[in-house]
Amino acid sequence: MGIIMSAQTERIIRRLRELGDSDIAAHSQRFFKTEPGEYGEGDKFLGIRVPIIRTCVREYREISLQDTVELLKSPFHEARLLAVLMLVAKYNTS
Repeated sequence: MGIIMSAQTERIIRRLRELGDSDIAAHSQRFFKTEPGEYGEGDKFLGIRVPIIRTCVREYREISLQDTVELLKSPFHEARLLAVLMLVAKYNTS
């Protein structure tokens, strides 16, 4: 049973997939110890560096809180990081 996402969230995930780099993703999988029994077990990576994620925060700053929460539920580390950074940005502007 998959997570049902809004069209906006789906567009953001699709964009993040485009920005991903498989070599960086493979490195992150090892670095964050994602194998069974390790602390990051099951975490998935797209291979996007933090400066690019920060650029996405500016690009998508106007999305709804509901869409931001949907990103927090993503299996992808970078989508969750984007959501957290967006929440920080929303808090800082209020």
